[in-house]
Amino acid sequence: MYCRQSSHARKDGNVMYEFRIITLSNGDQVIDPSLKTPYSSLTPLQMVEYTEIDVQLAIMDKIKRKTQKETERQRKLSRSLLYRAACLFGLA
Repeated sequence: MYCRQSSHARKDGNVMYEFRIITLSNGDQVIDPSLKTPYSSLTPLQMVEYTEIDVQLAIMDKIKRKTQKETERQRKLSRSLLYRAACLFGLA
């Protein structure tokens, strides 16, 4: 299981998630990253739901970082003089 650093302990020892699930009037649920959710305010069922979402957010963050890293690598490669010369001569 991938563990994400989205929860942290405050000085008073209260551990919190770095997001809150908000249920809208039509039944849809929205993740609000600007709010924090303390562990103590969650029921066991909500704790399972928050843990699953925390893992999914961690996976999404990892994919986003990987994509950004690859984009940056491609950008640097395309600016390389050696790469441009190889393209010019049909080697790349």
